[in-house]
Parts: sequence; C-alpha cells; structure tokens
Amino acid sequence: MVIFIISYILIFSGRLERSAAALFGLFMMVSSGYIFGFFGFEDLLEHIDWDVVILLFGMMTYVGLMSKTGFFKYIGVKAIKLSKGNPWLIFLYLSLITTFVSMIIDNVTTILLMIPLTVEVCEMLDINPVPVMLGEAILSNIGGVGTMVGDPPNIMIAFASNYTFNDFIVHLFPPVLSALIVSILLGKVIYRRWIEIKPKNVEKIIKIEPYRYIKNRKKMQYYLYILLGVIILFATESYTGVSPAFIALAGGITALIVSSEQPKDAFKAVEWPTLVFFIALFALVGGLQETGVLKELASGIASISSNVLITSIMILWVSGVSSSFVDNIPITAAFIPIVSSLSLDYSTGVLWWALAMGVGMGGNITPIGSSAGVITMSLSNRYGHGMTNREWFKFGTVTGLVCMTVCTLFLFIMI
Repeated sequence: MVIFIISYILIFSGRLERSAAALFGLFMMVSSGYIFGFFGFEDLLEHIDWDVVILLFGMMTYVGLMSKTGFFKYIGVKAIKLSKGNPWLIFLYLSLITTFVSMIIDNVTTILLMIPLTVEVCEMLDINPVPVMLGEAILSNIGGVGTMVGDPPNIMIAFASNYTFNDFIVHLFPPVLSALIVSILLGKVIYRRWIEIKPKNVEKIIKIEPYRYIKNRKKMQYYLYILLGVIILFATESYTGVSPAFIALAGGITALIVSSEQPKDAFKAVEWPTLVFFIALFALVGGLQETGVLKELASGIASISSNVLITSIMILWVSGVSSSFVDNIPITAAFIPIVSSLSLDYSTGVLWWALAMGVGMGGNITPIGSSAGVITMSLSNRYGHGMTNREWFKFGTVTGLVCMTVCTLFLFIMI
C-alpha cells in the first residue's frame, strides 16, 4: 500500500513524467515482492492486461496512417459547417457521438478515433480543444456503462450474473441517460466562458470545400473499409468470439500493408510512453491483488450491513472511488464473488447494477481512473494541447461525483 500510494503521489504531482513515475513504482513493487515473497517478475507479466496494450497499439497505428490522408481535416470542416462554428455545438455534437459509439465499441477505440478529429476542428477555429477532449473522455465512460458490451467490467458482470443484453439496457440505460444529461448541463456551466469565445475563421472555413483537404482519396477509401470491418467485428464480438485486441491489431496491420510505408514511419504515431504507463500501472495493481488488499476491501463491505439498500450504495461508492485509482477490471473481479453470494442471499440483482454503475462512473473522478482518461491525457500532450490534472479535476471529478450521486438515487428506485 505504501509503494502504491507513493507511486500515485508521484504520478499526480507532475515532478516525474507519468510513465517514469509508474515505472519507479513497478520497480519498487517487484523488488519488495521478491524480498517478502509475494510478487515476482513472472507474476507481473500475468497481471498485465496485454489485450489493452495490443488494442491500443493496433488502433494507434491505424489512426496515425489515416490522419496522413487528410480524413480528419475533411470531417473537421464538415463538423464546423454543421455547427456554424459554435463552440458549444461542437462540444455537444462530438461528445454525444463519442458517447453513443462507446455503447457499442470499446471507449478506448472511440477516443483514439475522435481526439485527432477534435484537435483538427478546434485548431481550425483557433479555440482551446481541451474542454471538448475532456467532454469526450468523460461522456465515453458514462456511455460505456449503458450496455453489456460498452465496458469490459459489464461483460465480466454479464457472464457472472447471467443477465442478457436487454437486461443491461433496461436497468442501466435510464441512469446513464440521466447522468449524461446532468454531465452536459455541468459542462455548459463549467465552460461558460470558453463557450462565449468567438472562434476565428468561421466564415472562411464554411466557404471551403472539404474535399480539398484530402491528400490521398484512394488510400482514405481503403482505410475506411478497414475501419468499417473493425467496427463490425467489434460490435459482433460477443457472437464471433474474436478478441477486440486481435481485431484492432489486424486493422492496424492491414492499414500498414495498404499504406506501403516503412514500419518505423508508421509506428511514429504510436504513443509509446502511454503503453509503458499502462504496463507499469497494471503491475502496481497486480501487487495489491497478490497481497489480497482488494479482496479484503470487498469482504469488509459485505460484512458491514445486512440491509440491501445500504449494501448496494456501499458497493457503488466503494467500487467507484476504488476505480478512480485502480483499474476497474481488477476491482470488478474482486467484487464479483461477493456480489454473487449476496445477490443469492437478498434474492435481488440490484447489487450487480450497483457494481456496474460504480466501476463505470467512478473512472471519471481522476485522470487515471479509466483507460479513456489516460489516453486522452496522453494524446492532448502529443497534439500540443497538454491537459493538466487541475483541468481534469475541474470537470471530470465534479462530473464523476455528481453521476455517482445520480446512480445512487436510481438504486432507491431499483430496490
């Protein structure tokens, strides 16, 4: 716990670059694991979620190649024409697109596709893209809670509880929709000054023919066919059984072959520090798992109260706050046996929905609470619009806590 806390302090403080701070934590965790005999290098490798790492690598490769065709500038001009350059409408359109796509496709993939487009749009209008990127990251996490396939924890919960796709829609879509509306209203209040800024070049851009930005139409068409195939395979993953990581990797490889570029040039788009950061973060959480900290946390909640409402509220908040610091997949794995047992005792499924809402909404509380958040922070730096922890706390933390409160109110209805 001491190593974990020190590592997170270093990550949030900014005194060390995030990947370096996480690697320091990895080194300390494995070293102490060898000394006390609870965690070794082989254990570290087992705890790394290679599916996430490979998925990121494949999609980063694809997005980098697609951006060279001018596709994102083309879509950017289209978006500006539709919104007439209104910053609030741009925030609303792009965030909502990200939200609803995240209900079908993994939100990390959605963010990787949307951030380059967002930067193009905002740079054309000479406005700060950070509010829009934050809106996309936060609303994508909210949207992912709404369906069985929108977020990995939901898939884990579905297999453990035997609930169907329709069950998730019926029970989780109403609180997700409410949280979405509240988040949009919060965004309008928090970014009221940004909304009032008059963008530049609007009239000039509206007159521009979007096709002039396309540098290679033939390659762009091939890449779009690849993207269509990737999206279809993502959406049908529960039927085909093909891993999303393999789908993303196949998409990246196919785009690389079509591009006829040298791999060293194509891989320049890969955000290597982000991949290292994820690997180190998984190792830190793996150390906590090996010591049994997460299981003790879940068991402690189960022993506090026999009232189903109180227990469900505790599961929602403890899993949510925990997921803001620890990846929500191990948190979900720790809670599933406890929730499964308690659900039989109480003869109700509300505890499953509390867990799904907690681990999903809680990821917005901190910038490292979700994969989408980590990716957004990293890409903002890559595109020259670095997002600070303070900016995340201003919107993300407030939104995360408010959404958790909204979900708590829905528990009273579900009981």
